[in-house]
Amino acid sequence: MFLVQIIRMPNYNTSDSHPGTETTLKISKRLQAIDSLVTKSYQHIWDCCCDHGQLGMTLLQRGVAGQLHFVDIVPSIMMQLRRALKQQFPVQQQWRVHTLDVLDLPLDEVAPEQPQLIIIAGVGGEQTLSMVEHLLAKFCGHNLEFLLCPLRHQYKLRAALQKLPLALHNEILIKENKWYYEIIHLRKSSNVYPVASNPIHARGSLMWDNATELQHDYLQQTIGHYQRMLKNSQASITEHSAIQQTLSAYLELQQSLNS
Repeated sequence: MFLVQIIRMPNYNTSDSHPGTETTLKISKRLQAIDSLVTKSYQHIWDCCCDHGQLGMTLLQRGVAGQLHFVDIVPSIMMQLRRALKQQFPVQQQWRVHTLDVLDLPLDEVAPEQPQLIIIAGVGGEQTLSMVEHLLAKFCGHNLEFLLCPLRHQYKLRAALQKLPLALHNEILIKENKWYYEIIHLRKSSNVYPVASNPIHARGSLMWDNATELQHDYLQQTIGHYQRMLKNSQASITEHSAIQQTLSAYLELQQSLNS
């Protein structure tokens, strides 16, 4: 079962206003980056694990969702969020609050052909993968898109995503304070819902285009991480080989960017 711990309430800036709301949310750079990848409107967007609904509220203010679904398993969090939503967004047809596990999303309440965007952020790569795999298997006939921002194990996550019926739509790399974040937008790829997108690469692809100091610093930090893992590893032969393979992929990328 998935549990999200929230440690702060949304901050508001009362200097601006949007249709249907009284205030403009101040959100983190990470959430701003996730928001920036939502470039079209969806009838249904599911905001899972995203800092007390700040991202979902921002998307509501932008008017990119017919209905915004806020999902968390902690009742007290959802009670607070419901009160905030009623105050800021009185038209309740615009949003719904779901106190449930992400694995139990009622995606089948929506017509199969209708695209739905599922945003999963703030959890590790392994947990992110588990959620995506489960939802794809459970709703295999539905038109799903995923916007992911894993906290760690990005390479392992991407390598596993390659095996799923998904294609890369977009991805970016950002840094907030001392932390780097990879944000990945995926679309379901099948005969029923074909998409013209890029393949998923374990080390990432689009986020390295026109590399700046940010990308080079992140790449060097990532290489250093796997070099330390390799040096200090007491892993099995199989695990050691996987670390070496990952390191080699990033070293190859570094050589390509420097050439």
